[in-house]
This record gives sequence, structure tokens and C-alpha cells, in this order.
Amino acid sequence: MTFRLNRYLMLGVSAAALTGLSQTSAVAQGAAATGGETTELDMIVIKGEKVARSIQNTASSVSVVTDKDLARKSKQGASSVAEAVSDVPNVVLTDNVGAPVIRGQDTQGPNTGSIAFLSGTVPRATINVDGHYQNYFEYVFAGTSIWDVDSIEVFRGPQTTSQGANAIAGAIVVNTKDPTFAPEAAYQAEIGSYGQKRASVALSGPLYEDQLAGRLAIDYWGRGTFIDYINSAFVEDTTDTDFSSFNARAKLLWEPPEIPGLSAKFTYSHNDTNRPTQEAAFAPYDELENTASSLPTWDQKTDTGIFDLSYAFENGVTLYNQTQYSLSDVHRRDDSARYSAADIYQKNFSNENRVTFGSEEDVLSGVVGAYYAHTTADEALVSFNGLSSFDDTKDNFGLYSELSYRLTDQWTLTGGLRYQRDQVQRSGNSVFASTDLDYDETFQEVLPKLSLAYAVTPDFTVGALVNRGYNPGGVSINTFTGEWLDYDKETLWNYELFTRASLLDDRLQLTANVFYMDIKNAQRWYSVQTAPATFEAYALNAEKAHAYGLELGGSFEVLDNLTLTGSAGVLRTEIDEMSELPAYEGNEFQQSPGYMLSFGASWDITEKWNLAADIRHLDGYYSDDSNSAVYATDAYTIANVSTSYAFNDSMQVYGYVKNIFDERSATYLKASRSVPGQTDGSITAPRTFGIGIRGTF
Repeated sequence: MTFRLNRYLMLGVSAAALTGLSQTSAVAQGAAATGGETTELDMIVIKGEKVARSIQNTASSVSVVTDKDLARKSKQGASSVAEAVSDVPNVVLTDNVGAPVIRGQDTQGPNTGSIAFLSGTVPRATINVDGHYQNYFEYVFAGTSIWDVDSIEVFRGPQTTSQGANAIAGAIVVNTKDPTFAPEAAYQAEIGSYGQKRASVALSGPLYEDQLAGRLAIDYWGRGTFIDYINSAFVEDTTDTDFSSFNARAKLLWEPPEIPGLSAKFTYSHNDTNRPTQEAAFAPYDELENTASSLPTWDQKTDTGIFDLSYAFENGVTLYNQTQYSLSDVHRRDDSARYSAADIYQKNFSNENRVTFGSEEDVLSGVVGAYYAHTTADEALVSFNGLSSFDDTKDNFGLYSELSYRLTDQWTLTGGLRYQRDQVQRSGNSVFASTDLDYDETFQEVLPKLSLAYAVTPDFTVGALVNRGYNPGGVSINTFTGEWLDYDKETLWNYELFTRASLLDDRLQLTANVFYMDIKNAQRWYSVQTAPATFEAYALNAEKAHAYGLELGGSFEVLDNLTLTGSAGVLRTEIDEMSELPAYEGNEFQQSPGYMLSFGASWDITEKWNLAADIRHLDGYYSDDSNSAVYATDAYTIANVSTSYAFNDSMQVYGYVKNIFDERSATYLKASRSVPGQTDGSITAPRTFGIGIRGTF
């Protein structure tokens, strides 16, 4: 075990040395230029921890995908947040549909698949878009768009002190672009393999003098599945195995000159998506064929309204209030001979107040805030043998604060504290259960955070961080016995050492975090095939578990027209104590590769012509906590290349090849629930091509 970790450390450090520890999405100070632009390493401001601070002064292990990075990734065929963060160290996506695994923590929570519907969900992380925390079905099946997005912040490790419930694994914070008082517009159109189509437009500018501005962004993306369903009896019925996403967002910004410091912003967004439950083949997986007779698909619509109000006093104190309301309409469709429908109607209301004061340069700065959210859901599943119906309610309340005190010009002490209270209620009945469900539990936790940073020089910082993570408990159904089983809340202590450096006249940006997580009552997923097409599956707790590793990243502007990027992630996980399943003790967490490496380059060959390439390598891992050899994946490597030519500021043309060497490796394996004796294998997307046009006007 020690030898294996040392080998991973050596691999990670060696790769970091070769690449300048660089990675666009890790610390990417605006790393990759669009065609016709020279690279500029801009200052990155982190907003996800409720106070604005530079990445140099952020202790948490965070990767930032800037708007320039997103422009580059978009020209490489990326359309969703999941694709945009695929090279972030210790973040793994094991299917083209689903949620990421961060540091070995499956962010969709312990209840997965159909159990997530029957038992309810308690995710370990979510995507926060402009203050709207996406629900489980948005998070897993929506494919959040990256069009007209300003930045994506990916936090690894517990963020419950700043984010509250459902952030024990981390947080993904998406900041979309705000209205501008100078007119601007952008567009993009693209076609590619498997019928891929994309069309996007954004418009922004003043609506009334210099005090009211508006912004409109519309994005459509879709493609056919690359899986070939070869069963002659395959029935689509009301399902649709193709992928599609439509996102529309409108913003209004009011900043009256007669009231300096006042800012009011209203955001409305509409999302309409379709996804298959998974994109998986049967063996031999590289043939991309599936013999199932049907596949459930998910159709989802969500409407969200957000009102932000802030007032900045002249003394550096700023008051914020954010009110958010969303409605989701989710439908699961399948072959009517097996399942008719699942329908979920969810409402979510939240309100957050906070006060910030001071800045990084001040002796004392910080934030104090309160957050409340109320979520209700009506859920119904009509199956071949009856009805399952549930009412689900969650109430989340948090009081939090964080203060930073500059002890000297070089030493900064930061302390945070949150009181979190979460009530989880779920009632109903199911044909798969032996009794009705009436679950009502309240969980409370005090969540401290402490970091100490030392600025060796103004451009080189080292420090230490300790914080506590927490996720509420819940209920799960044993699909074999029909019993309802409670599982306890999950807690952990996270210990980290970190460094941030800006070297060579800010041309080289580096970050590193070494971490150890001590987990109590780890929420784990148990699934065993008891007979052909019969499974016993439910969530339970492992009394003790741990994970440790490191994340390295950076960006190196070698020349004015050449930027290298790269990252390295090392991870070791273990279940230490599990009284219900002692055979699992000593096993690794599922979906947890021992190491990840990525390297990229962006070269402006001329002022108009850009060439970019990247390569990503993942170590093999187990698909389940039982560490079954039959469900173990092999290491794989994906390489991509793209090029663009800018005729002028108004028009660029681009082309890309994803997965150049047509690597077809299984990324997640499990026993098929539809065809006895078969194994579902989620697969890396095969080699694909695309061309497009984008620009501004």
C-alpha cells in the first residue's frame, strides 16, 4: 500500500515537473487564448466561498475554468459543465450521464438509479448556478450549459462551512455573465459526429440610459447516442435515447446613479433537456452494441427566478440578499410493457442574507450570513405491478461566518464557523416495499474551519487548512427484502497543506494541495445480484473510512503565443470499519482512480491561427465497493486536438477531433438489470469530429 502511494506520488510529481505543474482548469490564470489573441494571465477572483478573494489567498483546493478556458473548450466540442471539468484532478466522470466523483466521493449521494427515486436523495455535492442549487435530477440528467458563462469554480473537499448541506465532497459553482452597459453580442454554431448540432447566441447592452442593462443568452445542443441497440425487439415507445439541451437565460441589472452602491439584478432561466439513463454497451464493449430491449430516458424542464440585491457602503461594508425560486418537471419514460412513467414535480425556495466587510489587503475582513431553503416534491412511479407515490420535503437552515485576520504582513489567520440544521421528511408507499414510509429526521451540526497562511514572498504562499464536513442522513429501500432502512449522517475532518505561487513575472502559476480526510459513518452504496435480473441494493454506513492524496496544477506562458497547461491528482481511499459488511474492510472506494494526469498546449501560430491539444490519463479503478475484479476498469488515455482561424473579431472558424486514437475503454461496469447475465459498460466516447463558427458582433 505504501509502495503504491509512493509510486503515485512520484508519477504525479514527475508529470508536474515536466509540464510546469500547469493546468488550465486548475489555476488557469486565463491560460488559453482564443485565436488571434495573445495570452494574458489575468487575476482570478474566487467567489464560491461567499467572500471575494484571489486564488493566491484561497486555502481550499479549487480549480477555476475561466471564460477564456471555456471559449477554448467550446471550440474543442465541449458544451456542458461536466465536459468542461473533465481534466480537473481527482474529479472523475464515469458516464456521459451522471454526476462527478470528487476525491472518491460519489457526489450524487449513496442512493443511486431507481433507488434515488424510491428512497429520495441526499447528494454530496451539487452545481450552484448563480445561486440556484440544482436538484438531483438537474444535476445528474441536465447537462448544465457552459454558454455565456463567466467562470466555473470546482472545489474539492468539504465546503459545508460555506455552502451548507450537500457539499461534503465539494462544490461546483457556475457564475454566468452579467448584463453590461456597453453593447456586446456573441454567437456560435456547430455540427459534428453522431448528428451533433449546436446553436448559441448572447446579447447584452443598456436598456435605459446608464442605469438599466439587460442580457439574453440562448443555447441549444444535441446529438444521437453512439450506442447501437441491435435487439430487433428494441422498443423506443415514448423514450428518446438521443441527447438534447435547451437553455435560455435573461438578466436585468439596475444600478441607479442617484443611489451609488445599490445594485439589483433579476435572473430568469429555462432549461429543457433529454437524456438516456446511461450510455452503456455490452461486451465486447468497444463494439458499442447493446442487446437490451429498451432503455429508460429522462425528460426535464426547470424554470428558475433569482433576485439579487446588494448595497455597498463607503466604509467597505456590503449588504447582500438573494431570493431564489425554481420549479422542476421531470419525467422518466420506458417501454410501456415494463414501466409506464415516473413523474417528479419539485418546488424550491431559498433566501440568503449576508454582510461582507474589508478586503484581502485589510487587517480584518470577513462575512456573516444566514441561509434558508425549503424544497417539496411530489413523486409517482407507475410500474408493471403497481404504483409508488411519495411526498418529499427538505428544510435547510444555516448560520455562518468567516473572518480573516492579518497577524502581520506575511501571516494570515482565517476562521469560519457554521451551524447547520437539516430536516428530511419523506412519506409514501411503494409496491416494492413491505410497509408504508413515514420518515422524519432532523440533523444538526456545527462546522468549523481554520486556515493559516504564510506569504513567503508576495508571490509565494504556503499554509495549512482544517475543516469539518457533513452530509445529512436519509432512508433507503432494500430492493430484495422490501424493508426501509435508515442511514446516519456522514461527517469528516479534512486536513490540508497548500501552496500557491506566481513565478517568472507571473508567467508561471502553480497550486498544490495535500489532503487527508478522516470519515465517520461514511455513506456507502451496496448492490449485489442475488439471481438473474434480481438485486439486493441499499445505502448503509461504514463506521470508519479515510482518503488522502494531492492535487497539483498550474499554467505556464512559455512564450507570448504558447501556453502549456497540465495537472496531476493522486488519491488513496480505504474503508476501515464496516460492521454490516466486514468483508468490505480494507477495500478502496468505488470509482476512485489512484492517479490522474493531464497535459495541454495552446499555440497561436499566427495572430489569427490557433492550434490546441490536450491529453488525459486515468488509472484503473473498481466500479463497486466490493472491489469485484469483474467490475474493475483498466487505465485509459484520451487525446484531443483542435484548431481555429479568426478572420476578424466577428468570425472564427474551428474544427476538432476528440479522442484522436479512438480509445474505447469501459469507465463504469455493473450487472445489467435488463438483460440477465450481461454487464453494462459505460464507455469513453469514440473518436468524433466537429466543425463550427463563432464570434462577436
